[in-house]
This record gives sequence, C-alpha cells and structure tokens, in this order.
Amino acid sequence: MEDSGAATEPSLLVTGAPGSQPCELPMPQTKVFRYRIWDINQQSLYLRNDQLVAGYLQGPNTALEEKIYWVPSRGFKQNKLPIVLGIQSGTRCLACSGTTQPELVLEDVNITAAAAQAGQAEPRWTFFRSYQDGAWRFEAAARPGWFLSTAAQPGQPLALAHPPDPARVLDFYFQGC
Repeated sequence: MEDSGAATEPSLLVTGAPGSQPCELPMPQTKVFRYRIWDINQQSLYLRNDQLVAGYLQGPNTALEEKIYWVPSRGFKQNKLPIVLGIQSGTRCLACSGTTQPELVLEDVNITAAAAQAGQAEPRWTFFRSYQDGAWRFEAAARPGWFLSTAAQPGQPLALAHPPDPARVLDFYFQGC
C-alpha cells in the first residue's frame, strides 16, 4: 500500500491544572517564501488569460514574469517536502483538479489559508518537492505520479503531466528572490 504522506493533525488545545478550562493556542505564523521558477529550457512563467503560461521573456517583457510564493504544507509528512504554491503575492493557489485527467487550475485562495487546510481532506493545493541533478520537480499530492510541467514549445499553459511524456518538461530551477 502506498504511503499518502498525510500526517495526523496536531492538537492545539492545552490543558492546565485539574479543573481548569482548556485554552486554544493561536495557529503558528507561517513564513511565505518568494521564488523565481523556470524550466530547464529557460522558459519563465507569466499570466495570460488567467492561466499560467511558460515562455521566453526578454527585455521589457521580463516584468511579466510571475513570482511563485510558497509555504510549507503541514498536513503531510515533512520528509516529502510538501508545499502549497501560489502567485500574485500568494493570493491565488495552484491546485490539482479533475478526476479522470488531472488539471492544473488557479484558485482564489490564499496560500497560508490553504496550507492550514491542506492534508488528506484537501490535498489539491499540496505539491511534493524533489531535487535531483540540479533541478526540482513538483508532484501533485492529490494525484501521485503527476508533476507540474511546461510544454517543450513556448506559449503553452503550465500543466500536470505523467512521465514519461517527451512533449512535457518536468524539471525546474527554483530560486529565492
């Protein structure tokens, strides 16, 4: 049986002396990280018609590049490096939807709110990071074996792909900015 990577939710209730009322601790603050991401063919991500698209941005068009914001997803085992990804200062999440054919969509959910809900009940916002040979891959927690990918040709939407798929690029560079 395959390990889903889900962890049990820690209790935030604290009890004191016998007879005292339990109190609820505030949720820990989650640091939001800002990164550049581009595929191994040097295609950057930008927003076009409400879709993340990969392409070659040069000159003044480099200002169109979308930065990726991410937070750890605490609903999964940390050895899988689970994160919630978003754009536009973390106000829109990348999500895996679809039942038969997984689809990558943007949802108007703040990444910190999504990270607080992420887990077995809501894995659609979580991606597992893996690093090999100098590049990163991002596997959808909701659909194991499906990864963020760009098309080999520029101007195509960021999508999910199941390797091997020679028409898709699964490896990315991921750098803090």
